[in-house]
Amino acid sequence: MWNRTPQLRDWRRERADYRNNNVVGGRASKHVFPVLSSMEWRIQILRMKDILKGLNLTMGQVEKVLLAKMQAKPKVLNSKLSGKVVKFGVVSDTHLCSNEEKLDELYTFYKYCEGQGIKRILHAGDILCGWRIYKGQEGDVKVFGARGQADYVVDNYPRLKGGKTLFINGNHDEAWWKLAGVDTGDLIANARDDMVYLGFHQADVLMNGIRVRLLHPDGGCSYALSAKGQKIAETIPYTDNVKLLVIGHYHIAHYFWYKGMHVLGAGCFEGQTSFLLRKQLIPAVGGWIVELKLGERDGDVAACKTTFIPFHE
Repeated sequence: MWNRTPQLRDWRRERADYRNNNVVGGRASKHVFPVLSSMEWRIQILRMKDILKGLNLTMGQVEKVLLAKMQAKPKVLNSKLSGKVVKFGVVSDTHLCSNEEKLDELYTFYKYCEGQGIKRILHAGDILCGWRIYKGQEGDVKVFGARGQADYVVDNYPRLKGGKTLFINGNHDEAWWKLAGVDTGDLIANARDDMVYLGFHQADVLMNGIRVRLLHPDGGCSYALSAKGQKIAETIPYTDNVKLLVIGHYHIAHYFWYKGMHVLGAGCFEGQTSFLLRKQLIPAVGGWIVELKLGERDGDVAACKTTFIPFHE
């Protein structure tokens, strides 16, 4: 039996020697823990040998594996070094037909994108200013009617040389749908072959397998720049596989990483209207240049570089 084995007798003898030689005045000396640890280690080795024998392995083989693990050097994660990059521009809330539209700044941003070799710009909604969105808006509008505002966009929205603008409708664009059943997004896209209409409020754009979500939500601004973006990101399931979330509507500019997504507050190209003045809000006028470095697997983003091009009020 186990309690009669020579190993156990040796352990009892060693424990007795410890009691006789290493206890002084009822207190253990500093050698107690090494002695006990050493004995326990011997018992564990014996048990390990029995296990290895059952697995047809030798102690030398196990030591070789353990030493290889201990001596392993750090390795480069090749999934972060694919070398492929997707580059595009981001704008939102241009509000053409508003007295506070920033067409000069918008044209300048598009020219900057052309200089960067960009062939695609994403627009996160409210391409025009709409009608009766807030009390007193009538005084902030310079072009009237659904057809009039759509035509103004067709005639005045900048073109990206050799590229396209992909856009969604926001709540200002939707005003004409609610008032007269007119989808201004269709009117604009039908007249401009460089502008691609993706529908109301939300759309996903696949860029080299990377899912970019354009979103134009509702409601007012929060107490902190990132608060709305965080709340929205929390509602998006991981199964949607969104890698970049672009949020319009709030006229704010921010970037952060959250829940596996790069989150971008898209900014705007409209100055401070009477509505924003009453709310004591200053818009972030400008657009973004986004560079997504692709991972080794399709749909993965290894890195995201964002550059905001501001135009101060």
